[in-house]
Amino acid sequence: MATGSRWLSIVTVVKDDPTGLARTLESIVVQDCVGAELVVVDSSSDESSVPSMLQGRVRQDSCPVTYRHEPPRGIYPAMNSGLASAQGEYVLFLNAGDAFDASHVVASLSALVERESPAWLVGRVRVVGPSGPDTVSATWDYRTERKRSFARGLFPPHQGTVARRELLNRAGGFDTTYAIAADYAMALRLSTFADPTMTELVIARFVEGGVSTQRWKESFREFHRARREICRPTGVASLREQWDTQVHFARVFAYREVLSRLSRGAR
Repeated sequence: MATGSRWLSIVTVVKDDPTGLARTLESIVVQDCVGAELVVVDSSSDESSVPSMLQGRVRQDSCPVTYRHEPPRGIYPAMNSGLASAQGEYVLFLNAGDAFDASHVVASLSALVERESPAWLVGRVRVVGPSGPDTVSATWDYRTERKRSFARGLFPPHQGTVARRELLNRAGGFDTTYAIAADYAMALRLSTFADPTMTELVIARFVEGGVSTQRWKESFREFHRARREICRPTGVASLREQWDTQVHFARVFAYREVLSRLSRGAR
């Protein structure tokens, strides 16, 4: 077990989503949270609902909770607020609706951190489809993707990423000039500081269909912008980044705009 007064801060952002928050809390309270804390940033319209849920579901003696309510300013400003309140050496963002994949995840992460002392680590995630079967992400081939400027559409979601708080602050927190891709940009910034430690552990699960899925064309523009600003590919690498971006766009377009329409028409 990792030592220290606070080795992990689990940051949860919520806005008018009691059902999603309940799912998140249910996955947290069954964890071995020795040395961990929960930081909740709440922008719900009812200022009493989330504190009531926390009081009824989370024991302070087993998982200390830091709670703050603030006006809604968007998910990334809220995640930055959570980061500012965090006291743990490492931080994991598990927002309302997200959940740990199994009851042993925090204990497994603690053992890994104690053994490896990583700057940041990336595990696998379980993507819950709205109607189809669950899908567990493949292990991220970090070195291959880095050589391709991370332009092929394979990157770690924040639910499967644990990073040192000092490193997240050094990166400047989440860049709020990105409406959709600030977590992607953060992963790119972390890669400029240190290589991640990879684990086969399935850390979290989340339901597919978030804003980056709904506004996927806009997300492509932001992903491309982040790569140009942070990875700064030049020469052949720049041309390859543009090519990989176009290939991935065409693949996603075919899936979301063509195949999905054909599938709906066949019903």
